[in-house]
Amino acid sequence: MPQVSFQAASAADDADLRRLLRDNSMQQGGLSLSFRREPSYFAACSVLGQSAEVFVGRDTQTGALAGVGARYRFPAYINGQAQNIVYLADLRVQTAYRNSIHLRRAYQFLRQRHAADPAAVYTTMILQDNRAALATIAAQRAGLPPYHAQGTVHTPLILLGRQKPAIAAPHPIAIRRATATDWANIVAFLNRENARYQFAPIFHASDLNNGRLRGMQPENILLAEANGSIIGTLALWQQSAFRQLHIDAYHGAWRFIRPVYNALARLTPLAPLPRAGEALKYAYLSLMAVQNDNLAVFRALLRQAYRASHGTGLHYLIGAFHERHPLRPAFADYAGIPSGGQLFTVQFDGEPYPLDGRVPYIDAAAI
Repeated sequence: MPQVSFQAASAADDADLRRLLRDNSMQQGGLSLSFRREPSYFAACSVLGQSAEVFVGRDTQTGALAGVGARYRFPAYINGQAQNIVYLADLRVQTAYRNSIHLRRAYQFLRQRHAADPAAVYTTMILQDNRAALATIAAQRAGLPPYHAQGTVHTPLILLGRQKPAIAAPHPIAIRRATATDWANIVAFLNRENARYQFAPIFHASDLNNGRLRGMQPENILLAEANGSIIGTLALWQQSAFRQLHIDAYHGAWRFIRPVYNALARLTPLAPLPRAGEALKYAYLSLMAVQNDNLAVFRALLRQAYRASHGTGLHYLIGAFHERHPLRPAFADYAGIPSGGQLFTVQFDGEPYPLDGRVPYIDAAAI
């Protein structure tokens, strides 16, 4: 059996890391998808956390890349209080190295990193179709840290099909695009609203320019206002300059749906679906927050985002809500591809961090 050693990744690993992402597709809703980071693996890390620690496993004899994983640290609200938490992500393992021994050694390495640089809470998400990970990593196996289920996260791919009529926000609320002068008020609003949720990020004024919101511009953010005060936000965030989603293969009914859809697209403003191997064109629905979780206000914001994206060449909008989030019903107004995963907290020592009953927060643009 080949031996694998684990260490911090460096710029010299970049090409191998990008190849690993390209070569490892995931099944999701009848599609084989690969999550890529071109032209640089590390350039995309800033949107996943305030700091990133990427580690690699390499074959000690051949030097071949066996796998990758990462710890993304960022300030967030836990039980309404500011804490530093870590999001565990980007786990990819080459087929030849997928066995329990290497997996246990990888988690031993993570335990060592936790001892040297602890965090109050670790979170992670496993896609619902990743049955292998759910049956191993999340199955409380000996030698692996306990994974504590925190519910289902829904991440539908909302199809930008036919244009839809506008939805008026309740009087006296108005919706408009933000400008640079709104940013300080947006940060204050997001932090106030995010404190009501579990694991929701804490933002700072500098985040618009420090890489954490790479590619985001103030005008990408829709604001709902009442009497001059922000009561809702929703951002359309395109990350294709540094993160891409490729359709590697169509399965089942999708092999027949695509040619029919593309024939229709030639007669309408719809963007044709890509060929297998090409990138999907999409934008994330990000920074979603509404005062008092007013569903009518959110429906108006979401419809405005849909209408603004129509005819731009995008195929989908991708958002994320926990199954208990009160705004999630608005997703049901749109056709698309169901998608999602299981949210977990991961315990590396001691007792599980005591969490109150707040609904977990997930931003699709940062997973």
